[in-house]
Amino acid sequence: MKFRAFALIAATCLAAPATAWANDGDDNAFILINKSTVDAIQFYTKRKDGSWSNDWLKLPVKPGAQRALKFFAGDERCEVGTRVVFADGSEFNSPVDYCGVTNLVVTDKNMFTQ
Repeated sequence: MKFRAFALIAATCLAAPATAWANDGDDNAFILINKSTVDAIQFYTKRKDGSWSNDWLKLPVKPGAQRALKFFAGDERCEVGTRVVFADGSEFNSPVDYCGVTNLVVTDKNMFTQ
């Protein structure tokens, strides 16, 4: 019985829209929205020590798709170096101000926040 309840809760959480998760008042959460024509395959941020993080994406973010992402608790920086790599080898690599951001949008030509 406990397993069924846990499975139901887990399924509900997985089915929740990503936008609801990012809009829950958590300043460390945002949505990566891929409005490009190519899969986004890697996402990195600069750590406080200046090194790049591990890849945040376990699976590609397909064109037209979105993925909820979240910084670790305790990382209160606003401007963070960000690198997004696409399946065709193109990439964006620039600082992003994440304070107050709900969405990070990538297109074929640029990367911007909303």
